[in-house]
Amino acid sequence: MLTNCQINNLVLRSQVGSGAFGLVFHAIDIVSQQEYAIKAVLKTSPNDSNNSTNDEKKQIKKSTILQDKLYHYFKEHQNRIYLPSVDLESIKNLTEQQLYCIPHYKEINFHLKVHDHANIVTIHQILESQIATFIVMDYYPIDLFSSIVEHKHFSNDGLLVKKVFLQLCSALNYCHQQNIYHCDIKPENILLDRFDNIHLCDFGLATYSSYLAPNTCVGSSYYMAPERVFCNGNGNGNNNDNNGICNDQNVCSSFPTISGDIWSLGIILINLTCIRNPWLKAHQLEDNTYHHFAKDNTILQKILPISNEFFQLLSNILKINPFERLTINSLIQNVENLASFTVDGPLSSVPQLIPIYDNNNYYNINAVTQPNNNNSLSLNELINDYADDPNEENNRKWKHIQLIFRRYTISIRS
Repeated sequence: MLTNCQINNLVLRSQVGSGAFGLVFHAIDIVSQQEYAIKAVLKTSPNDSNNSTNDEKKQIKKSTILQDKLYHYFKEHQNRIYLPSVDLESIKNLTEQQLYCIPHYKEINFHLKVHDHANIVTIHQILESQIATFIVMDYYPIDLFSSIVEHKHFSNDGLLVKKVFLQLCSALNYCHQQNIYHCDIKPENILLDRFDNIHLCDFGLATYSSYLAPNTCVGSSYYMAPERVFCNGNGNGNNNDNNGICNDQNVCSSFPTISGDIWSLGIILINLTCIRNPWLKAHQLEDNTYHHFAKDNTILQKILPISNEFFQLLSNILKINPFERLTINSLIQNVENLASFTVDGPLSSVPQLIPIYDNNNYYNINAVTQPNNNNSLSLNELINDYADDPNEENNRKWKHIQLIFRRYTISIRS
């Protein structure tokens, strides 16, 4: 409906997504021919921000309202509008009191504080109109959901699974270091570039709160931790009342927000390796599979083709008690060293990955392999070795190495 509408030098080509308060468009800069994603965010008042944005019907209604308003706004201006840009640093420095008055800027404020990480989508401009704020960002044509489900991109490649998952952990760890908790980690919010590097986006549900009250339902139900889905917080000793989480009233009054993000990472790791979700919702009374898992977590090995080693890791990630879950640093270390994801098939044997961090706290592009004799080869030496080898299989493997091992040092196990 808004195809070929123009904002400054940016022409909208198609709508590629929608959310609680926004619509996302694929756009082209007619001067540079650079592709961008533009998220149009409906302007909101403090009263609007207090309403739940996790209700699907409300989300659809708000996005429909925004689409209708934008249609008439562009039509009124002959499909071409010229908007002023807002200084990014000024948005980044907004106080909580200021953000309360302009709640639709809260998402942008969070995002700007972490977008310097290589695995988080970069914001380039903020454009302001009468009815919406436009966020101009990097454009990536595919998300992790499509890559997993539609293209089966990870089903045969354990190294690629490790690469994208550890990049996601790196991005999320960086957010946590800035006291920002994403709260909506799911494949649709993780984008992929042509080199299979991930880029985290959509900070619409993010928070500074290090602890959340029980039943703070933010995010997608597939990826929500049990304490966010259902826990009455009364600590009355009834496991069904508390979703099996805890029996201590004081402990149950609030839960660490970071643990909710860790739980989501565990579900995504299952997505990457098994191309499915273990349950629809982590709610003992509403989901039969999760009910059985809460009683006996070995159900995972019955419904998923996972190795014993991977099962042990998942058991430590998907602890029902959020205070007992792995830290993100422990999770990173465990995945780096994991030797297998599945019982058989291509993911049953996976090399070890050892990342190199640079000053910006993300995996850099340098890569070397460490053969079994512990003699290291540089990336250039590897290129020369494979280039000189007439063996077609080795040439194919090298092309694969170039694609997969970006941002990592690789250690191949014997």
